[in-house]
Amino acid sequence: MQKNNVNKDYDDSAFVWVNIYDAANAMEANIIKGLLMNAGIQCDLQGEILQGALGEIPFDQGAVAVRVYAIKERQAREILVNYQQVQQSTPDWVCPKCRELNGSTFEFCWSCRTVKNDESE
Repeated sequence: MQKNNVNKDYDDSAFVWVNIYDAANAMEANIIKGLLMNAGIQCDLQGEILQGALGEIPFDQGAVAVRVYAIKERQAREILVNYQQVQQSTPDWVCPKCRELNGSTFEFCWSCRTVKNDESE
């Protein structure tokens, strides 16, 4: 019996998932996922479901990895560099309405949905 050879016009390795970021928690992973999807980059979160089991499983096994296809890795890493620079240069802020502390990348208060303004601490 003769094997059929299929001609490939693409490289299979371009469509392998690559871990580009280990998020501190599911919220951070979803922020990064949103940034990537906004740029048209398909991504996958691995381990997000384990966040609910923390305490039952070791914390080091509950990490959330952000993955993209290898073909988009370079573009995704550029977005991550911008994200990390903003995180380092912009301080967290306090909501003027409910006084909740919000991360530097949040444009809305996570608690009451108030829009971040320039007077927020």
